[in-house]
Amino acid sequence: MAIRDWRLWLFFAAGAVLAAAWVWRGEPLRPSAIPPIVTPVLADDINQHRLNTAAPVPAGSRVLEQTFTAQKDGLREIELIFVRHDEPAADENGRLTLKLFTRDGRLLAEQTLETRNLRHNQTYIWQIPGQADSAGQAYMLQISGSPDNPVSVWGYDLDAVSSGAFSVSEGETAVQDLRFITRYQLGWGSALGQLGQTAVHYGFLFLLALAFLLLPGCLILLLGLRWASWDGMAWGGTALAVGTAVWPVVWYLFSLVGGRWTGWLLWLVLLTGWVAVFVLVWRGARRPEKRRDAGQDVTRSSRPYDTSRIMHHASRIHWQHIALMLILLIGFGVRLLAVRDLNIPPWVDASRHALITAVMMENGRTLQNYAPYLTIDRFPYHFGFHTISASLMLMGNWRLEQLLLNLGQLLNALVPLTLYAATWLMTRRRNTALIAAFLAAIPFFFPGYYATWGRFTQLTGVLILPVLLAFTWLLLRGARRWRRLWHLAVLLAGGLFLVHLRVFVFYVPFAFVVWLMSWGRHGRYLLATAVGAFLLILPRLLYLQSVTEPVKAISYNLPGYNQFPTGYYQAGWDRYFIWLAGLLLLWAAWQALRKRAWAFLPLAMAAWTLLLLFMLSGDYLGLPSTSLVNLNSMYITLFVPLAIFSGVTLDQLWRRLGRQRRPLQAVGYFAAGMAATLLLIFGIRQQISILNPNTILARPPDLAGLEWLDANLPPDALVAVNSWLWLGNTYAGADGGAWIVPLPRRQATTPPADYVYNRQMAAQVNQFNKEAEAITDWSDPAAAVWLYEQGGSHIFIGAKGGFMDPAALARNPNLQMMYGEDGVFIFEVALREE
Repeated sequence: MAIRDWRLWLFFAAGAVLAAAWVWRGEPLRPSAIPPIVTPVLADDINQHRLNTAAPVPAGSRVLEQTFTAQKDGLREIELIFVRHDEPAADENGRLTLKLFTRDGRLLAEQTLETRNLRHNQTYIWQIPGQADSAGQAYMLQISGSPDNPVSVWGYDLDAVSSGAFSVSEGETAVQDLRFITRYQLGWGSALGQLGQTAVHYGFLFLLALAFLLLPGCLILLLGLRWASWDGMAWGGTALAVGTAVWPVVWYLFSLVGGRWTGWLLWLVLLTGWVAVFVLVWRGARRPEKRRDAGQDVTRSSRPYDTSRIMHHASRIHWQHIALMLILLIGFGVRLLAVRDLNIPPWVDASRHALITAVMMENGRTLQNYAPYLTIDRFPYHFGFHTISASLMLMGNWRLEQLLLNLGQLLNALVPLTLYAATWLMTRRRNTALIAAFLAAIPFFFPGYYATWGRFTQLTGVLILPVLLAFTWLLLRGARRWRRLWHLAVLLAGGLFLVHLRVFVFYVPFAFVVWLMSWGRHGRYLLATAVGAFLLILPRLLYLQSVTEPVKAISYNLPGYNQFPTGYYQAGWDRYFIWLAGLLLLWAAWQALRKRAWAFLPLAMAAWTLLLLFMLSGDYLGLPSTSLVNLNSMYITLFVPLAIFSGVTLDQLWRRLGRQRRPLQAVGYFAAGMAATLLLIFGIRQQISILNPNTILARPPDLAGLEWLDANLPPDALVAVNSWLWLGNTYAGADGGAWIVPLPRRQATTPPADYVYNRQMAAQVNQFNKEAEAITDWSDPAAAVWLYEQGGSHIFIGAKGGFMDPAALARNPNLQMMYGEDGVFIFEVALREE
């Protein structure tokens, strides 16, 4: 619908304003079965989660006091766990009183609880009036009770809160800190301030990463596609995907011939390349415009989804471009806010990506082994993402963990741009592309949720994937000239293989589906692409064949590994989008039967998705299956076809609305305004809080502990760390100890998951962890003796912790505490002489 229909857009604006006002007023009349659109953004500030000792019962004149200093503005909640030794009686009349004071003794909040309503081990969350300027402010939590109060709270007998202390007004206690968690509520001022600080600290990194990723794609498009005119934002998205795919290829080929990347060489390539880009743009601007009629296929404008149409010149800015820029900025902002409280990327994958990046940075080439970090002499993992992170590390003085954290969010925010480019390439409709980009950037659960895993490699793969889908579509169903660009599809496919094998495997059925839908036409171009990509990755395939057992790897099936991820399906509003897509699929199928050209693209996306589901459902259908790919990794990729499918079908509904009578159009615009606004508000709230707390293994205090470890432990130290059985027979670090190898470069009893590539190391690590998990009393001197016999010299306990209890370790006479700050502890194994 044209933007010039301003009267109708007034109805759109009215719907948007009404939706925003409804949310602002607290969503009145919302059915209880429907979850709220917006809830306060709450996050942990101080997290002292350990407990082992009950505090004395506060009764009469006995008062408990816990001081602490808030780290964030917006203090809003305090969580405690109650202790009582009997069940409440019906006539119980005790009272427990909570009070919060400022440093100067001013009472901020008070809450009195009737103890007959309190149970043993009950978690209680005390909501207090929001403290807008709480960061850096000292507070005192006071707990008192009536003389007949039987309820106390849990505590911990080791100092775990550096900014506070516990005290009791009467009697003795072993408790040094209460078990308590404080939470803050994120406000608009704090959010904008956080984004401003991030821009100041990492703005240059973001600009450098963009320049680095875009360079190869810009050069290739300027040299190879000068005959075509583009939508400006689609050109940028295509250049981004191509550049991201090309860098792994360049790194790999340069490494094969013995080259070694250094910081100055990368800067030279970057600066020279951008000079070449500007020269090409300048020469193109000076060249007189030539007629483009010759050799171009022309089809009727009534077939907007036939990609053999003329690509009209689109250098001017359209309103969709402005909207897309706003979407990208909002998407980037909320993704940065999602990780605002982290200084180390979450989950198991992140530490192994840090290790691979560190090795590549050290050696200046793609990996053949893990020297000097680990004694592993093979590398069967994909490395495409790490060529980007290692390049940026070589070009700037960044902290590795911070670079990975912020680069991951930048790549996440750029995925909607490549979706826009791909959708525009396949449809030539900016509205369609804008809808697809909006859905992936804001309301969809994926790709935003990738941040909670530190899953940088698959994220980079899905950034490339949409444009590869588009060029495959153009090869088989596009205009004649697009078939000459099979070599561009070769680069995209080869780069995708090096970036993430699974995403590449998911792509292959799409090419087959489109070829079938095209009745086998132009198959030679698809064959040329396949052969070219095969030759490009052949050295890597030969290497993988030499260091792995391909048949065994493909046939291996890990029990329970291929379960359908129902949790993801139920998260957010994604299931509603899937239900809507199911309804729209019926309509698209009907339109395809009526020979509507636009309907074949959404049908292709649906057929591809269903084929993938069928191929990966062997466990459910009684067919062979493999752990090389699984339903989980496939499901988190399906936002790509879902966004494209939704963009095409919803845009077609929008176009049909334009052919209706004015009153019906007004109603449609009003409803669209409401829907878009609610999706925007819901999506922003969802993206800010999208991290799963269970995947945050390394908490902020861990980094200070790792820095202390780096400065004070000898280079040959072997540090024992907490771990857990992560996947199959692979153990992973349970807290910041997972980062001891890539950051302070010391050896740990549980290195990043890559240790499984060395069978001897894997056996040692697994045996150590099995025996360590079996130890029930770490205060026993024999536990330290056992650790010494294993070669352990030190112990690192992160703020999250694991099976090694720091309080028990502190009581072990054969261990000496060297560091203890904010729940992070480092011990030295110092056996006492008999």
